[in-house]
Amino acid sequence: MQYENLPLYVDTSMAAKLLGLSRSTLEKYRFYRDPNGPPYAVFGRASIRYHTPSLLEWAAERTVAFEKGR
Repeated sequence: MQYENLPLYVDTSMAAKLLGLSRSTLEKYRFYRDPNGPPYAVFGRASIRYHTPSLLEWAAERTVAFEKGR
């Protein structure tokens, strides 16, 4: 997937696909207002969108690097 061709905001389905998570995982993050979940925006009454650059940054912050020899 080419990230530069992504829209600025994506819906829950696309966000889940980008992150390799299920829709329900993202919905649970929102429902429980989990501070560890990715940031999202609400447009109108029920239009949830994820800002793509913020979503990718959130994922990058969770990358775990293992030290050699451990």
